[in-house]
Amino acid sequence: MIIISKFAPIALFYIMLCIGMSTNIKNFVKVFKDYKTLLVGLTSQIVILPFIGILFAIFLTNDPVLKVGIILIICMPSAVTSNYVTKLANGNITLSVSLTAITASLSFITIPFMFTVISPILINETIVLQNLDFKKMSLSLLFITTIPVLIGIFINTKFNIFIKKISKFLSYSSLFLFLLIIIGAWIVEWVYVIELYKTIGVLVALLSAVVLIMVNILVNIFKLNLENKRTIIIETFIQNGAMAIIVGELALGFGSGYMTIAAIYALFQYKILCAWWFTKKFVSSI
Repeated sequence: MIIISKFAPIALFYIMLCIGMSTNIKNFVKVFKDYKTLLVGLTSQIVILPFIGILFAIFLTNDPVLKVGIILIICMPSAVTSNYVTKLANGNITLSVSLTAITASLSFITIPFMFTVISPILINETIVLQNLDFKKMSLSLLFITTIPVLIGIFINTKFNIFIKKISKFLSYSSLFLFLLIIIGAWIVEWVYVIELYKTIGVLVALLSAVVLIMVNILVNIFKLNLENKRTIIIETFIQNGAMAIIVGELALGFGSGYMTIAAIYALFQYKILCAWWFTKKFVSSI
């Protein structure tokens, strides 16, 4: 447990650094030119997703642990795996990486704001959230998420040729660490995972399905092209479970059960996404 606790923030710093090094200033300029698509993606991730999570936490469970767990996972930016999935789905890779980098960079504000300001007001029985310090949480996230992303962008902008040569190593190593953190959380929280998996499986699956449906509706309302639609759906849907686990550990501590939702959602999100993808393929072929 101590090893995971000390290792996870360092691993997250490296993952965020790799996310930063997967894009550069030129890519950002290209994405910002299509400001409508960018705003839809950011709104979906930073506004729509937390709103859905808060509604679930208020109306679909009375368990404080589950309430905090839901809030924990919906506050997160998109995961490093979203870029891989976007590539497989023939989405907009530049937009995907940019959204991941931007939401990760903003997380030092968005996550503490949800945890320490919004959630305790709406879910007043969840006392644990009311004792969290906004400044302390914000500074911690600034150093392990925002700063490494910005450093990575700077490195890629200045040393683009070199970064291209080691890009595969950066991708695979960051993915390996991401999975390692998820597995580590499963091991540490195993008692809670076993206890809650059967009882909250339906709740997590329903949360995943609602998120997927709502984002799908949003991108269709704004009539984005197919490539951008796929990208925003994937970016919003695939939450950074590893980051949720680390934030949960920093704020609440391992062994509390709060990270169980994040660990289970990390598994369910890929199952739901695959089911949605195959359904869309099947319907389009009829």
